Amino acid sequence: MNENVTYYPREAVQKAVTEYETPFFLYEEKRLRGNCRTFKGAFDKYFPNFRPLFAVKANPNPEILKIIADEGFGVDCSSESEAWISEKLGIKGMYTGNYTTEEEFSFVKDKGMILNLDDISMIPTIAKLGMPETISFRINPGIGKATMENNVFAGPDAKYGVPFEKAHMAYSAAWDAGAKRFGIHMMTGSNVPISEQDYFAGIVRKLFEIVADVKEKTGIEIEMMNIGGGFGVPYHPDEKSLDMDVVAKSIREVFDEQCSQYGLKEPRLIAEPGRFLAADTGFLVSRVHVIKDSYKKFVGIDASANDMPRPAIYGAYHYISVLNDSKETEKVSVVGRICENNDQFVRDRELPKTKVGDTVVIHNCGGHAYAMGHNYNGRPRHAEYLLTLDGEFRQIRRAETIENLFRTTNYGN
Repeated sequence: MNENVTYYPREAVQKAVTEYETPFFLYEEKRLRGNCRTFKGAFDKYFPNFRPLFAVKANPNPEILKIIADEGFGVDCSSESEAWISEKLGIKGMYTGNYTTEEEFSFVKDKGMILNLDDISMIPTIAKLGMPETISFRINPGIGKATMENNVFAGPDAKYGVPFEKAHMAYSAAWDAGAKRFGIHMMTGSNVPISEQDYFAGIVRKLFEIVADVKEKTGIEIEMMNIGGGFGVPYHPDEKSLDMDVVAKSIREVFDEQCSQYGLKEPRLIAEPGRFLAADTGFLVSRVHVIKDSYKKFVGIDASANDMPRPAIYGAYHYISVLNDSKETEKVSVVGRICENNDQFVRDRELPKTKVGDTVVIHNCGGHAYAMGHNYNGRPRHAEYLLTLDGEFRQIRRAETIENLFRTTNYGN
């Protein structure tokens, strides 16, 4: 049983549900800072010039971003709003958009971000706006891997990146347009299976082959190597946690081997975790309000797929804790209030026997949870709270109201 999956701050949750209306998200600052230090520390050990970035898409709450920045991370942004809030907070990093409009490039290019281009066709647009001195390219290596098919970000069916066979053409075109310094980026999949922790070393080896090819064909030295994110976290209690020291050490070995083999100056290593830092630091806390005996037993909670849609979208597994003292278990489906049958957090799982009013905690909701939420069925999204280092609660996002949903119409205030 992996305690990284089954853990939650039980006493804090019990106190919070007496103070705040459910459902809500609760994030634990201590755990978030610990994850940051685990990740950064592993790579700092082998790469003294390592630059970590946080994938803002995983959790864009400003208070979460401030904590992560305080632990020495920059940001990886993929939209105007992510770049906007990062600038507001004074955090710099890299912007990796895809199929980006001229208007969006114009918005982000002066926000202190390295532009990481998804395709050669973007070069004329950037040149029109003013080619920055430093440019990076996202490369599609022709291969990809993830725990779910839709999270594979490279290969023939992926919409991302410059095909690796054309990489030298991209760098040459950027040089001709005025760029002088260069980075390379690869993101092949999200939540790469923990059982394949040597996968990252393989991706780095592939990147070095491309770097060497670019140098041979263009003379361009690539100074920064961003190996992306996708560092897997366990969602099921039977899964193991990724050993970041093993991952970092294996990448160090590839750096030494490949730089020697190709006669390359060592590029600065960059990585951009999101889920690895945030996922197990957050919990969606809700209450049981209906128990329905139908063809099977349904436990209805006040949270819904609009709060955390991963199970509805992907069929993703999330561990659930029920706060009661029941010694009995029963097979139930835990469902929300959205008018869609996929609004089911759990299907046919053995859980402690519940009653109306029980508190239910859904684990691994710190990353790609609130951030993926929506307002389908006109459901407002709910509040977020931070459990601070001193054990206090701090509201870091107010719950939406019905009025909020109509502010942009003729009937809003």
